[in-house]
Amino acid sequence: MEYLPILGELPSSDSIIFLFAGLTIASLVGMKWRGVRAEFGAAVSFVIYAACEALSNLRANNLVELALLFIGTAAIGSFFGYLIGIIASKAKGYSPGS
Repeated sequence: MEYLPILGELPSSDSIIFLFAGLTIASLVGMKWRGVRAEFGAAVSFVIYAACEALSNLRANNLVELALLFIGTAAIGSFFGYLIGIIASKAKGYSPGS
């Protein structure tokens, strides 16, 4: 994955811990927030991830790339966490009789 270095790095490094941390926290927050706030959180998380992917392709220095890896990994985890939270909050509010 030459163009997506953060996704390419996930299976081979310990940064997946940040993915699970972002996923867990955002899932809980996404279940509490409803509607536009949760969708906005998901959108912001994805924009942060996309910016980190784009900036990590510039190859500035190792410290910047490492920081972008951690931030981008937490952001993609947060994005998926918000999606899980949105789905869970809608499923919790769903009643089959109505």
